[in-house]
Amino acid sequence: MEQNNLQPEKTGKHDLRQLQVALLGFEAANEERLTQVFQIERSDDDCKYIAATPSNQAYSDILMVNYDNPAALQEKDMILDAHPRAQVVAVSRGPLDEPPAQHIRGILIAARVLSVLDKVSLEPRSETASVQSQVVTESILQPFAKKNAPQDQAIVTEKLAAAASTSIGGYRALVVDDSPAIQKSLELNLAILPQIGVIDFADSGESAIEKAETNQYDLIFLDVVMPGIDGYETCTQLRKKPEYKKTPIIMVSGRTSPLDEVKGVMAGCTTYLTKPVQPEAFQKLSSRVLAWLENRKKT
Repeated sequence: MEQNNLQPEKTGKHDLRQLQVALLGFEAANEERLTQVFQIERSDDDCKYIAATPSNQAYSDILMVNYDNPAALQEKDMILDAHPRAQVVAVSRGPLDEPPAQHIRGILIAARVLSVLDKVSLEPRSETASVQSQVVTESILQPFAKKNAPQDQAIVTEKLAAAASTSIGGYRALVVDDSPAIQKSLELNLAILPQIGVIDFADSGESAIEKAETNQYDLIFLDVVMPGIDGYETCTQLRKKPEYKKTPIIMVSGRTSPLDEVKGVMAGCTTYLTKPVQPEAFQKLSSRVLAWLENRKKT
């Protein structure tokens, strides 16, 4: 963008360059604290940071990642696969073996956070690229625009029937859970995504593996606690199959302790979705997964 020869006075009201920052893997209190830090006015600076909303995290300029959270590292990798220009800022309590160029260690002090963000080197985006990112994001998340409005069951049923009969061009999803309520919840959330063509179900790990051998799935939602083999073992066995090496596998569980997340990462899961499934959490996750799948189709 060409600079105007007339330099504005520093009144605090001049145009600022706005950069989107995705906050990955932080507790609610730290996420709120960082959002407040971004809102601090700095009259002598020409850059403003904005916490990315769930609908545009997949296309953020900067990924601020809690490196103490294994699931956040998985989400970071997924976003970078779809948007390799994003820059990473690591946050951790202690030292890291191979930290990225920008690393915040210890307490999230406002001055320290802003100082590190100011050091991030970003390639300028063309207007075309920005518009394309916006169009892709809106196409992925448009069904959630009225997420608080009551769903019409007849419309949902019609969408499910249409998805089952028009799988060409749509992604095939497998929902693995022994709870009919969780199956229905994920079914309703997936059914309103236009990119989803077919939704299949399994109520055990053994059944999931059997279905995966006869069908090729683009994404898999996998319960942790099930009769027979659990979700960790199911995920491990799926990852051994060449066709499922890079398939997004989302663990669905009410158990989200650091130990559980580590076990999931070791088994090969992509990320976690907490039970009961919340629309906002599903919205954030689906935007990343679908963006990654769309990017993989082009390569």
